[in-house]
Amino acid sequence: MINDITGSYLLGYDLIKIQGKERATYEDRERIKKAIRQLIGLEIVEEDSLSITAQFLLEPTTLNPEKIFRRMHVISMGMHKDAITSFLENDEHLVKVVCERDEEVDRLHFLLVRLIRSALLDSKLLMKFDMKPIDCLDYRVASNLLEDVGDSAVDIAKNVITLPDITSDEVLKNMISKAGETLEKIQEHAVRAFLNQSAKDARQVMKLYASLTSQINEYRNVLTKKPLQIIIGLSAITSSISKIGHCHVDLADLTVPLYPLMY
Repeated sequence: MINDITGSYLLGYDLIKIQGKERATYEDRERIKKAIRQLIGLEIVEEDSLSITAQFLLEPTTLNPEKIFRRMHVISMGMHKDAITSFLENDEHLVKVVCERDEEVDRLHFLLVRLIRSALLDSKLLMKFDMKPIDCLDYRVASNLLEDVGDSAVDIAKNVITLPDITSDEVLKNMISKAGETLEKIQEHAVRAFLNQSAKDARQVMKLYASLTSQINEYRNVLTKKPLQIIIGLSAITSSISKIGHCHVDLADLTVPLYPLMY
């Protein structure tokens, strides 16, 4: 049922009614309400012992796909930045903060997908957004990539909890800190490349990702000399960092061709 609610939201339905043959338990009712609350603009307008009715109350013409995407960018970049900081400072509070913000990225992703689908079905809305159908496809892919970035940031944060305290290991701290800085630069260039169709920024993403890959390979050589628990935990963290970097390479690939086509 939860998947049906989310699916109906993404398909653009303005009114969603959950009707039961019997009274729902308190626990089931709360799960349904939680699912509805996670979808931006969807509010419960009617409720009785056998049914819950939710309605989408936002006017699509007042929304802007680019602004929603930029918001996803800011939150997701802050997430992997804080996830790496939680590792450097052994801060479990930041781990919880990162995990909570992932829900906001998911909510924005669902809203953007709904908006794009609505625009594809309504030519006036498409004109209002100043978009072409191919732009909608690109935004759909780009939004999914930023959602993956958020998920990988959560993976980094969760691995911090399983690691022993290594705040005194300056070598490891410096290595991961540099990787985090490179990751931030990659995301800034990737988002600019996508939004501005900038081949210059897209090429910079490729250069920075190559640098990040070299850094990660260097870290893995250093890790072989560490205790097994640290090797396992840091290998998972570096893999998540690499995955985030690759998401941004894919994002930059959505821009204009990097080089003239040859025939």
